[in-house]
This record gives sequence, C-alpha cells and structure tokens, in this order.
Amino acid sequence: MSKSEKENPTSGYVTLHELHGMQFEASGFSFLPKYKVQSLLAGRHKSAMRGRGLDFKEVRQYVSGDDIRNIDWKVTARTQKTHTKVFSEERERPVLLVVDQSSSMFFGTQNYLKSTVSAHLAALGAWRTVDVGDRVGAFVFNDTKYENIRPQRSSTAVLSMLKTIEVYNNQLNAQQPPQSKTLILESVFQKVRSTVNHDYLIVIISDLRGISDKTIHHIFNLKRHNDVMIFHIEDDWEKELPLRAISLSNSDRQVSIENSMKKVREKHQKTFTNEKEMLTDQFAEYGIPVMTFNTNERAGNQLRELLKDH
Repeated sequence: MSKSEKENPTSGYVTLHELHGMQFEASGFSFLPKYKVQSLLAGRHKSAMRGRGLDFKEVRQYVSGDDIRNIDWKVTARTQKTHTKVFSEERERPVLLVVDQSSSMFFGTQNYLKSTVSAHLAALGAWRTVDVGDRVGAFVFNDTKYENIRPQRSSTAVLSMLKTIEVYNNQLNAQQPPQSKTLILESVFQKVRSTVNHDYLIVIISDLRGISDKTIHHIFNLKRHNDVMIFHIEDDWEKELPLRAISLSNSDRQVSIENSMKKVREKHQKTFTNEKEMLTDQFAEYGIPVMTFNTNERAGNQLRELLKDH
C-alpha cells in the first residue's frame, strides 16, 4: 500500500467536501510574487492604461491631448507650468484554471497523487480568487474530454466548479489504457484560445506530459494578451528512479525493473532534466513562469512558499 492510500481512505481520489474545506487554507499567498510577470492575481489589477481611473498615480507636465479635466491647478499655480494628474485604471482580471485530470496525473509515489495535487491547487486558486473579488472559471480535462466553466464570482460557482473536478478526478482508473495526451492538450488549448479574449490570468495546472509544439504555440498566443503561469506537477520517481528494484503493473501483467544499474538511472534522470529545462527555457522567453510542485507536501504549503503574500 502506498503512502497515498495510508493517508487518504479514498486511495487518492478527492472529494467535494475536501475541496470545499480548502477555502480556509487559501490564504498567505498571492499570484503576484517573486516572478516578473505583467500582473497576477492580487485582487484589483492596475493596467498600463491611463485616464480617469480610480487610482492616482502621478503628476506630470501637461502635453497636448491630455484631458483638461485632470489638470492639477495647485501644482500648475506653484510651478507656473500646466501639470496634469495621471491615473492607473482599475481593471477586472478574471482567472481561468486549466486543470489536468488525465491518466498521466494518476500517479504518485510519495504522499499524494499528481491528480490530487492538481485538484488541490485548483481549489486553492479558486477560493483565493473569489476571496479578493475576481471571477474564476476553469477548463477541466482528462484523456478524452474537457469541460469549460465560465468565470463567475461566487462561492456557489466555485463549489460547482469543484464538483466537476471531483467527478473528473474520480473517473481516473489505473486499469484503463491511456489515450493520447498530446491530442487532448492540443484540443483543450485550441478551445481556450477561442474562448479567452484578453486580460485574463490563465493558470495551467499539469505535468505537461505529451505537450507538443502545437500546444506550446497555443500557449504563446494566449500570452500575447493575457497573463499565463504554469504550475508544473512532478513526482520524485519521474526525476530519479529509486535504487531498489520496482514492480509495475497494469492489472494484466507485472514487470520488475532493476534500477540499481547506473546507466539506466542516469539516462532516465538526464532525459527528464533536459526535457524540463527545454520547456522552462521556452516559456521563460515569453515571460511565462513555471513553478514546480511535488507530490510530497501539501499543495497549500507549497503555494505559500512559492507565492508568499507580501
């Protein structure tokens, strides 16, 4: 029996009650952390647009075309030069969570399955979003289908979203042959592109297995008019195979693999590291932060560490 099964009586499956309870854990972090991105989840969001907004920014010398209603007459009288007030407009920043519940996520050798971590991160992000007054929606997907949940701003809407995540999570089955994840990723992100217009925060929660150049192209295009961040979920055995022999089974056959062989372990580790570095570098070129989450710790603890609310 794995650690996951010992700690979770549902053997890795999440429940709506569990995801609802994470509402009280969704604090101490903000999607506006150590990473240099345009503007991420932190309540109301400042835009680069200037005009008659709610938030005063600065006073500067008047130039032709400025709104005369914003002239600062006190500074103008003192300097004998016309000055105007500049404002940063407040804009709503809807949040869209892209939640991976495909078969590659139904794996975990530590305390949690990747699919559980994904569901927990989605719940925490959703509760945090509505807590600061923004709308939150989601694309929840598995190997064969996805569900588009339009952004809304209410606890009732969040619970409905979390119910969908619970349903998708509980449909995972280790005995069911996996379908092509590459195709579903391409389909999901093509649909996201056709649904999202601009000024969204898109949080991709996935292990990125099966990601293709076509999917990456969709993500880059989304970044042109939105903020995008990636929560990459990985397990220790994906990074480095254990020294001891391991047995893998799909209910029909069982295969024993001896991983004490140095070359096998080194090749596996090098492949994983190179693929991850390549992806991270590609996303970094477009200003898309990639944050890594593991299956060892609670998702909330990892979020607070990576995205500390200052």
